[in-house]
Amino acid sequence: MASQPFFEFSGHSQYQQVMSDPKATQTSASTTYGSTNPVVNNIFGALGSVLGYVGAEAATALTFERLLWPQRFYSNFKPSSIIPITLLTPMSGPLHKIGLIAMDRIFQHGLLKGAHQGHMLGTSFFPEQGWTYTMYGDDTDSVVHKESIRNCLWTRAISYMKMPPIINSPVSVGTPGSMEKGAPQILRARITVSHLTIAPATPAEKESTIPFVSEDSKTPSLRVFLGILCSELTGVVTAIIVLAKWRSAWAALWVLPLFIRVLSAVFAVHREELIPSTSSTSSDDPWHKFEVHCPQSDGNFMLLSGPPTLVLQFFRHYGHPKRDRFREVLQLMTVVLFICLFPMELLCSIVWMPLEIQYVWLGYKMYVVLAMHIVRYSQVGSFATTEAKVSDAFGEQLCGRCTAGAERECSILFGHARQGPETLKVNLSITYHNRYKEGQDSLRNLLSSYTGALKGQAAPISHSNFNGPQAA
Repeated sequence: MASQPFFEFSGHSQYQQVMSDPKATQTSASTTYGSTNPVVNNIFGALGSVLGYVGAEAATALTFERLLWPQRFYSNFKPSSIIPITLLTPMSGPLHKIGLIAMDRIFQHGLLKGAHQGHMLGTSFFPEQGWTYTMYGDDTDSVVHKESIRNCLWTRAISYMKMPPIINSPVSVGTPGSMEKGAPQILRARITVSHLTIAPATPAEKESTIPFVSEDSKTPSLRVFLGILCSELTGVVTAIIVLAKWRSAWAALWVLPLFIRVLSAVFAVHREELIPSTSSTSSDDPWHKFEVHCPQSDGNFMLLSGPPTLVLQFFRHYGHPKRDRFREVLQLMTVVLFICLFPMELLCSIVWMPLEIQYVWLGYKMYVVLAMHIVRYSQVGSFATTEAKVSDAFGEQLCGRCTAGAERECSILFGHARQGPETLKVNLSITYHNRYKEGQDSLRNLLSSYTGALKGQAAPISHSNFNGPQAA
């Protein structure tokens, strides 16, 4: 077959012949690069542009956070998460808008200036949650400092926990505090009060059956790469179909996102690890309280307690990227590639791609954009994170019905290796309340009673010493 130029500028004889003969239309569409019918090209171009606009609006910041921190976002990848991750998290959609936003923040934080310049906090490398905490001393009037929680693993893990069924009736005979003008109080929203204690794990606890949760800090594990493969599996299957049916090199477009993501994971930036509790001063530190100020819309009250050496690492530098210019530049290149990917594919589909493959490409992009909208308003994007793993480990111990105001406790071990010197024992005490003020009062009482128990203490205290009030 004689070669044909991509563009034809000399007359419209070929277009007229194709339009007058349906068989010629079919032959031309299947044997030439792109459609010879400008109307078809215009339709595909318009649909692709609209799809790019709609999809770009649906993309969230989690997309590039997942790309740049695979050790955290695929730490909890397991068989039960295969289907949602496979069907709903491909990175083949229009990501140019959210990608430019990510690059803007990277530029504003000075990461493009050079090696060891700029700040990672607040970028897709190390996103900032935006909440604050207050550190108390010996009593609630002794405020040591108030700062941002930065990127705290525990606050997100607690907020991911599902509230169990509450067995008491929403409308009940109440005390003067739960009644207004003699009328029973109507339940509007339940409130969670969580108290997390962090302490070094003892040798006996490391040998016990307490659930252990780990997180990679260096090169991602095989679990992470399996999660990435599953997230791009729909593109791989489509590429196999295109290659088998049309034997076209355009199939490479569907596996290109997988290639970029694997490359990014192989050279993922390493993260700062936990402080070894044996080498720190945690054993001599008096315990302090850390009240987390959650937005009222979140419906949570949180209190963390423990030696400042161990607790403050989660509010400051745990998980912060270790500066490595080669890895940083390579990660930035993958972000740029994803920004350019959809516009490049759209151009190729209009100008050079055969008509049948154009249909496949457009249909697949419609599916990906639909998946992006579903992920935007669901928890699918966080199914496989370390926070979800912690939340699941706590939740499995707290399953079943409970009574409002009743305290429930559970414990896990957290570290990089169960027998590692950095391994921590984390205990969670949680209560549920029927009113915001009840939760607020519970936290105040918890702070007061805990302060009294802490005075003169430097070691972990039994959680039974500081229960919140029992709400009816």
